[in-house]
Amino acid sequence: MFALLTAWLAGVFLLMSRERRNSRKRELGALRQSMQKFFLEVLSHQRHDWMNELQLVFSYSKMGRNEKIHEIVNRVSGDMHAESRLAKLGLPEFVFYLMTVKAENREVELHVKAEQELHFAGSLTSEEEECLIRAVRAGVAAYRYSGLAAKAAKPALRIVFGEESGEATLFIEPENDPLAVPVLHRAFEEALEPCSLLAEAEASGTLIRWKLPLQT
Repeated sequence: MFALLTAWLAGVFLLMSRERRNSRKRELGALRQSMQKFFLEVLSHQRHDWMNELQLVFSYSKMGRNEKIHEIVNRVSGDMHAESRLAKLGLPEFVFYLMTVKAENREVELHVKAEQELHFAGSLTSEEEECLIRAVRAGVAAYRYSGLAAKAAKPALRIVFGEESGEATLFIEPENDPLAVPVLHRAFEEALEPCSLLAEAEASGTLIRWKLPLQT
């Protein structure tokens, strides 16, 4: 009797283990498909932007407007250098979020830049990076649904990475929309409450600071 019970229990555990593995495979498959769809959508937006730039270059070349072509080339080159600096920041989750939102969001534009070559690797935990992601998401949502974005000619937020006295700085401000400053600040303050990061109110935006690791 004991041997039969043992064999039955072993069979049950085996079936449960197999079901868990199958369930995990299904979850991973669904996640992989979701990520693939997401990346394809982002690439589609980027391709659309590149096509717009190429059409402008083609139009100006037909008109002989070389100065306009130089402007476009310089602007695109500047954007590429700016994105390169962001990629080297050392905050992969946060920067990935900012760049994908920047590429796919058409209602409130995000203009993200680093003032110089900055290296913040090891300065934030993954939980703190998640806090920053939630804060930006909350800020964009607050701006969109406050009604202020709808009144702006071109609603946009500027996000600037910097460094000051051994601290990393992140400054967020609405572009040409001072009425949105307190709305954004409240959203950032509330989103950052669960973690150790603090949002400081500035005249034109919100400043977030955190300590950088000591260089050895």
